[in-house]
Amino acid sequence: MNNPSITVTNITKAVAGRRLLDDVSFAIEKQSLVSLIGPNGAGKSTLVHIMLGLDTHYTGTVSITPGERITYIPQLATIDRHQLPLSVQEYIAIGTTPLYSGIRHDVDMVRALDHVGLTASTLEQPCASLSGGERQRVAIARALLAEPTILVLDEPLAAVDYASRDGLYTLIRHLQQDHAMTVLLVSHDIESVLPLSDRVLCLNKTLHTDCHPTAFTATDGHHPTAVHHHC
Repeated sequence: MNNPSITVTNITKAVAGRRLLDDVSFAIEKQSLVSLIGPNGAGKSTLVHIMLGLDTHYTGTVSITPGERITYIPQLATIDRHQLPLSVQEYIAIGTTPLYSGIRHDVDMVRALDHVGLTASTLEQPCASLSGGERQRVAIARALLAEPTILVLDEPLAAVDYASRDGLYTLIRHLQQDHAMTVLLVSHDIESVLPLSDRVLCLNKTLHTDCHPTAFTATDGHHPTAVHHHC
């Protein structure tokens, strides 16, 4: 691959003698949308944490191309047990850098919300009042304030009702194309990510890297459930 954003080489991780990842290697091309799929316990979150530098106990290497800026959106809980009394504006402001003051900060927030299909009035709403789909859109808007070149989303639709899922997938693809971002989408929703993705990585401790959506058509005798079994 001539223009990678991220290169993962020979990643192996073991805990108490049990291998969670076994010699995983791949590269993600700049400005592509890549989905990482696999069953529960396949090592998807472990691999993402290693790529983000959150887990340093492994062998192998992860190389991020100089100049890339990564923003990570973790999986949202179906129910927010903490129910923090925050407005959307307060939530978006937490940890954002650089910290603007006054109207400039508000303008940036409104612009970010507009990118994800939400209006300025959303800023005044309590976070606890939002639906799962709205919370995910707000999380993406918050990520956009960091002006990332790489966006990593871990199971972005886990807390989203089925009626909102297509719209969110369309949004993610729109952001990747119109903002020229590299997107890594971690999901077990294989049926939906296959047509969305430029490339699919099938992980189950080891990696199957030649999984392009066009490889899983009826003409080849494959279908999404077969992909899940394969992984």
